[in-house]
Amino acid sequence: MSGEFVTRAQAALPRLGATDKRFIELVLSDPEAVVRGSVTELAQKAGVAQSSAVRACQRIGYRGYQDVKLAITRDLAQQNEQEQELAHEEGIDSRTPAGDILDRILRRSGRALADAVQTVDPELLSLTIDRIATATRVLVIGIGTSAAPAHDAAYRLSALGLVTTFPTDVRAQHLAARHLDESCACLVISHTGASRESLLAAEAARTAGAFTVAITSFTNSPLTRVVDAPLIAGGPEYGFRLEAMASRLAHLGIIDTLFVGIAVRHPKTSTKALDVMADITIEHSL
Repeated sequence: MSGEFVTRAQAALPRLGATDKRFIELVLSDPEAVVRGSVTELAQKAGVAQSSAVRACQRIGYRGYQDVKLAITRDLAQQNEQEQELAHEEGIDSRTPAGDILDRILRRSGRALADAVQTVDPELLSLTIDRIATATRVLVIGIGTSAAPAHDAAYRLSALGLVTTFPTDVRAQHLAARHLDESCACLVISHTGASRESLLAAEAARTAGAFTVAITSFTNSPLTRVVDAPLIAGGPEYGFRLEAMASRLAHLGIIDTLFVGIAVRHPKTSTKALDVMADITIEHSL
């Protein structure tokens, strides 16, 4: 199962206390039990007080148990047999036809993009658009599998006329972060939010006074505790490799959102910059 509830619960799970986690993990293991049963029944099954069960629902962003039940009911209604075939990475093996692999991967990629709407904070997203749009300089950070989305982000921001840098060397990233100031912004992209190199650069940028934002997959990671604006967009849990791939697409979706948001904030400037990009594209075309 994927959808609003699962996305929120998985993103929040690492930061929950033991009691809250026990109840939410029980719900994740059998979401349909929430639809069939009462909060009292599930609380007893989890070995927690009813008040603790309600509090656990509130800790992951709902007003209470009934809101969780409604969210799960909606998610279940959106499922079909084909979407349920691949719950984990092991569902695809050497015997799986290529067409089936394509169908399953793209369906789950689409779900990751849809689920990101539930986890990205609109106010933090709006703040990020405003601060990056007015920054004198933007530093983009990303390593490993996050390097490609980071490169894309830097290119798109540059296309809007923003002074943007994306050093590929981790020490160069750290050094560039140290040279930022209050007029600058630093965008860090990291699936886990726990990469030491990205974290060092984010800490350096914030210490320097820059506005810091992270595009990441988990609510409670070392990175989200450092930056000013964590934008959480994680893929459903399919097994780590597929999860990371789905999340990368969600991160690209957030980058596209920033691009459009900044462009419409300053239409005249953006139009002029995009016209320059169009001219260059034509010059490099055969």
